[in-house]
Amino acid sequence: MTELDKLEQYLRDNQYDYERFDCDEPGNIRHQILVYGDAEVLWDAICDTGSLGYEEGLLEVMGEAVMLPGERGKIAGYLTADDVIYRLERRL
Repeated sequence: MTELDKLEQYLRDNQYDYERFDCDEPGNIRHQILVYGDAEVLWDAICDTGSLGYEEGLLEVMGEAVMLPGERGKIAGYLTADDVIYRLERRL
């Protein structure tokens, strides 16, 4: 089970509104989850050939909803699914 699979399981179990996209074409590997709120994308998680942590099978997230207090910017990488879940639960 990949980190994105683990994150998807959490999102499904907790009834988040999300979509998952997978592309495994040579030269274009992209796995992404978009999480919605009020019909707009709140944040996303990716593991693709350019994301921070891809080589280790880790996730990159983008969006204020998954940033920790005091973090600069809107992107964080090299995260496990548990890291992302911690960020989500800390913001509740």
